Amino acid sequence: MYLKRIEMQGFKSFADKTVLEFKPGITTVIGPNGSGKSNISDAIRWVLGEQSMKSLRGAKSEDIIFAGTQARKSLGFAEASLVFDNTDGTLPIEFSEVTITRKIYRSGETGYYINKAPCRLKDVIELFMDTGIGKDGYSIIGQGKIDEILSNKSEDRRHIFEEAAGIVKYRTRKQESEKKLEQTKLNLLRINDILAEIEANIEPLKLQSDKAKQFLDLREELKSIEVGLFIYNINTYKEKLEQLVKDEDIITSQKEAEDGKMEALQASKEELRQVVDDITAQIENMQNIGFESSNKIEKINSEIGISNERIQNNTANKQRLEAEILEVKSRIEELKEEQRQKLEKKTNLTSNKEKFEKELAEKEAELAELSKKLSAKELEIEGKKQIVQDNIDKKYELAAEINTQDVNYENLEKRKKQLKNEIDSVISELDSTRYGKNEISKGFYDIESKRNIAVEKLEKSVQAKEQNMQKLKQYEDEISKLTYTQRMKQARHQFLIETEKEKEGYNKTVKSLLVACDKDSSLNKGIHGVLANLISVEKEYETAIEMCLGQALQNVVTSTEQDAKKMIEYLRSNSLGRASFLPIASVQGKKLDKLTKMDGVIGIASDLVKCKKEYEQIILSLLGRTVVVEDMDTAIALAKKDKYSFRIVTLKGDIISSSGSISGGSVQTKTVNILGRSREIEDLEKELKKLEKQIADKTAEKEEYASSIGDSIEETAKLEKELQEIEIIYATEKQKMVAVEENITRLENRLAKLKEEVTQTEKQKEENRLLKEQKETEIQTLTQQIEELNKVIEEFALNNKDNQKYIDDLNFDITNLKISVTSFDESESSIEEMVERISQDIKNNEQSIENKNQNILAINEENTKLEQTITEYNAQIEQIKQEVTNSGTKVEELKQERIAKNEKLVNTENEIQSQFSTLESLKEQIIKLDVKKTKLEQDLQQVVESLWNEYELTPNSTEEYQKPNNVATAQKQVNSLRNKIKDLGSINIDSIEEYKKTKERYDFMSEQRLDLENTASKLRKIIGDMTTTMQNQFKEKFELINKNFNEVFTELFNGGKAELILENEENILECGIDIRVQPPGKKLQNMMLLSGGEKAFTAIALLFAILKINPAPFCVLDEIEAALDDVNVYRYAEYLKKFAKDTQFLVITHRKGTMEAADTIYGVTMEEKGISKLLSMKLKEA
Repeated sequence: MYLKRIEMQGFKSFADKTVLEFKPGITTVIGPNGSGKSNISDAIRWVLGEQSMKSLRGAKSEDIIFAGTQARKSLGFAEASLVFDNTDGTLPIEFSEVTITRKIYRSGETGYYINKAPCRLKDVIELFMDTGIGKDGYSIIGQGKIDEILSNKSEDRRHIFEEAAGIVKYRTRKQESEKKLEQTKLNLLRINDILAEIEANIEPLKLQSDKAKQFLDLREELKSIEVGLFIYNINTYKEKLEQLVKDEDIITSQKEAEDGKMEALQASKEELRQVVDDITAQIENMQNIGFESSNKIEKINSEIGISNERIQNNTANKQRLEAEILEVKSRIEELKEEQRQKLEKKTNLTSNKEKFEKELAEKEAELAELSKKLSAKELEIEGKKQIVQDNIDKKYELAAEINTQDVNYENLEKRKKQLKNEIDSVISELDSTRYGKNEISKGFYDIESKRNIAVEKLEKSVQAKEQNMQKLKQYEDEISKLTYTQRMKQARHQFLIETEKEKEGYNKTVKSLLVACDKDSSLNKGIHGVLANLISVEKEYETAIEMCLGQALQNVVTSTEQDAKKMIEYLRSNSLGRASFLPIASVQGKKLDKLTKMDGVIGIASDLVKCKKEYEQIILSLLGRTVVVEDMDTAIALAKKDKYSFRIVTLKGDIISSSGSISGGSVQTKTVNILGRSREIEDLEKELKKLEKQIADKTAEKEEYASSIGDSIEETAKLEKELQEIEIIYATEKQKMVAVEENITRLENRLAKLKEEVTQTEKQKEENRLLKEQKETEIQTLTQQIEELNKVIEEFALNNKDNQKYIDDLNFDITNLKISVTSFDESESSIEEMVERISQDIKNNEQSIENKNQNILAINEENTKLEQTITEYNAQIEQIKQEVTNSGTKVEELKQERIAKNEKLVNTENEIQSQFSTLESLKEQIIKLDVKKTKLEQDLQQVVESLWNEYELTPNSTEEYQKPNNVATAQKQVNSLRNKIKDLGSINIDSIEEYKKTKERYDFMSEQRLDLENTASKLRKIIGDMTTTMQNQFKEKFELINKNFNEVFTELFNGGKAELILENEENILECGIDIRVQPPGKKLQNMMLLSGGEKAFTAIALLFAILKINPAPFCVLDEIEAALDDVNVYRYAEYLKKFAKDTQFLVITHRKGTMEAADTIYGVTMEEKGISKLLSMKLKEA
């Protein structure tokens, strides 16, 4: 095995990752002081587990992490790894290469790794044990180690000798075994103490356990009999309860039937009241019919006036339309006459046109015949003449079109004048109508303003009236609710007084005793009453206190024991049963000394009860050791905290007893609560007085309010009348406004249409003008062409006068004929247009007549309807007058009917009152049955609770127990068993289990003691064996080291002698080791008398002697030859070479002789300040 390489990063001055590769042989590390050579040695020591920062030349763990320079930042961790070649299996691990790594962070976290797997420091130490490698072994020798070898204390030298002798692992195991032995002795002492204590308690526990077993047998027998008695009592109470439930069901069904009757009577009452209210409303309506009829007649007359006015307007419109129809008819006749004349003219034109067209055709034929005979030049001239003729034709056509445009323009101008006259007429009528509207609107807006004011006032008045009526209704509802509440509380109050008087809610014995005391004053002497009547409790604590006291609430309080005795004799002599008594003179209570303060704890129960001072001891005896809390969670927490030393009750009545048992569940609502009955009676009396006052106050407030709103009601009626009068005037004026606005709208529409027609007429006139100008331009162009062509024709004519003259005459005749024909066409077209326009005017006027006739028909129909409406209004007026006449008789009939219904209503209310009494009677019977049922349920619950408290059983879990055949015999057996249990005295039930556990513990501890004694014996043997082995091995190795030391010393010093001496050969494992040497030429002397060089050389000789018997795989030597002279350095180097075959050397040195012996040299420099760098050279290769 040898060291293959060292890897460092962030370790001291090696900031960057640095790797040193090693081969077997001698490797030296050189460099100037402060370059970081020794940091390599420190890294090896640190990885192998060095914990002392002082040994690593530091003060704290952070000092080994690169601290940074001016140019570099500090690092956050340091890491170093040693890689070993383990091919020969020197290390006990199945790897051929083993890497040991240690890493540390600035936070202080550190870790060891073997082949990158996390491990402990112990694992690293054990891996290298007895190999000479380790932080305390002889494989790393520095100046400090030399000093340790040469130390004044010979004991300090032992470790290196033990490491060399290979007994370190034995010493470590021996120390561990001695620690185990010491711990075993301590455990044995403790077990002996425990067994002594158990032996002292086990016999008394056995006696208690036997006694407890006897008690359990008796109690089990008692349980089987007493549970049977409990079952018998539970069944008896259940049978009685079932009978009571049946009786209660019968009375409840009777009550439900009576409730149905009561509901029917209430419904009948409400129905009669509604009928009476309806009749009253009818009477009021009849009484108001005169006033309303007057208003109706006024309103109808207003409608009749409006209708007459509309008839007059319609008649005037009808007359206007008839006049317009006559004017239109006259216009139609004129248009028809004009149309006839135009048609006659058209007929004449048609006959003349035919004659001219015939003559034109003849001339054109003759001209054509003649033209054939003309030469080419003549043909050309004739062509030009034809062009002239065509242009003349076009010219006359254009002239005809211009003439047509002139006619159209003239007609448009005439229509424009007509439209202007119509617009002036419509504007005049519109202005007149608007003026009339302004006059009408003044009156309309005045009346509308008055109407709005009246409506606003009336709305406010009506709203105030509704609010007032609503408030009155609220008063009535409140009084009704208060009255109902008063009646219910009176019934409850009466019932409670009667139950108190009848002593309901108490058991039969107590009830009989209290009745007897009331009758016999001598018997009542010394009797204070039932406990429930002598105390008072706030309502929120009633359930808790009642559940705590239970049947004790019915205990009778007496002055002395004699008074109690007197009552017991009275009960016995009269066979009235049994009762419990609380003599004031003898009953003494005890209160809890201290109560744990905790959230949810209310207080001690006795402090929550109010009573006279003379009863305080009784209350303390019953409730002094009971604590009231808010809920079960608080109760459980308090019980555990105080170790169940007192009873705890929650506000809901759940109880935790001092024995640890818990009882609780739902608390049945009771009709009669004897604890709170007196309080409830007092509360009801106060509430009834308060209700009586509230009813009186509300009634007075209602009457006062009713009188205060009378003026408001009258004011509302007055405003309603005023508004009706204004509404009639408003309706009339509004109708006028609507008619005027409709007429204005019609005129405005007519005016808009006329204006639009004027615009269209102007547009057509402009289009005609533009067209005419265009045609005139074309005529001028044609005239110019004609003149130019005529010049050419005239020149040709001069040369051909005869033929040309005849042709010209023909052309002239043809032209004149064409003009005539064209003129006929134009006239005919113009006449047709005019006839068509006249026909359209006739058609428009006829349509206008038809529309006006339709309007006249509509007016006639509307007038007919209006006259019919007036007739109906008059009939309504007559009917209203008749109703007013008949209303008096109807009012009297309705009053008689109301009297009859009121009598029936009174009878129904009497029946309701009687029915209410019946229902109250049934309620009292149900309450009494409920009281009896509650008493039975309480007794049953008490038995069930006793069953639970005694045996933690419920009725459903008692199937295995039998009811007794003879109750009396069973009771005697119970008494006998209780006496036997009493004779046993105090019982410790836990002693059975405690004895069992103690016995088991005793047996277990005895076995443990035996095991510890055997373990101690084995450990002593192991320690003895290891001691013997260590002594033999150390003695053997020490002798070899001593022999080798003398040989090496003689060889190194060239003479002299040296020896190792044990200071105490009797205790070779603990004694010191002294070194005595005699250099050549000197006397044998102590090490302290040697020079520095001699000391160092002696230590080196000892190191070589150790290596000779137990060579370490590798050895680090840090400047150990620094004190030697050159001659001795060479000797030292030569000796290194001898050992280099078996041991790998890493030598840190400054000496030349050492360097010369090296196989590999590493140089350490600081090129960058504060950062160590490596330079390497393999000398054999060089």
